[in-house]
Amino acid sequence: MTNVVHIPPPATPLEPRRRQAIRRRSAILATVMLWSLALTLGATALLIAAALFYRGEMLSFGPGGLWIGHGPDQALGRISLATLTFPQRLAGVFAIAFLTAPVLAILHFARRLFKLYAQGVVFTPANARLIKCMAACLAAYAFAPLCANRAILLAGLTNDPIWFHADEVLALVFAALSYVVADVMEFGHEIESDRDGFI
Repeated sequence: MTNVVHIPPPATPLEPRRRQAIRRRSAILATVMLWSLALTLGATALLIAAALFYRGEMLSFGPGGLWIGHGPDQALGRISLATLTFPQRLAGVFAIAFLTAPVLAILHFARRLFKLYAQGVVFTPANARLIKCMAACLAAYAFAPLCANRAILLAGLTNDPIWFHADEVLALVFAALSYVVADVMEFGHEIESDRDGFI
């Protein structure tokens, strides 16, 4: 009678605790980005509906854009939405879309990026592409007030003539930084791939 020796399969290496923590936090952040995206989308839809159909006194338009909770005030240049024509209201919708679209896109790409991190996918071309997409959206965010202003002016309304503020400057700076970081990630991945191929 022969004794059969059972050799246990090699134990799978445990994932380092730091990587587990990164994946766990990334999963949480991906969920936060999803909820932020949903809330921002809902708020945008409400603003668009109000710009098109609201006729009360709690919303007014003037320097700085749409004012919530402030009635019309001639001294401050705020007029009631009820006095606007439909083409002017439509211009307001385009202005809202110009201002919120980059924010929605950034939240969308950030959610996808953190989902990759949660899956353990780090420093890959996919990560770099998503960061570049966010950089492009940040640049779009910097010029969104200009587009919104032009839509309002074309409708015969006046708005804040100075559209380029510190927010827009910072958005452009962070867009450039993000793009460079993504380029460095792509270059690092290429070096690693070449080294693996050489070995």
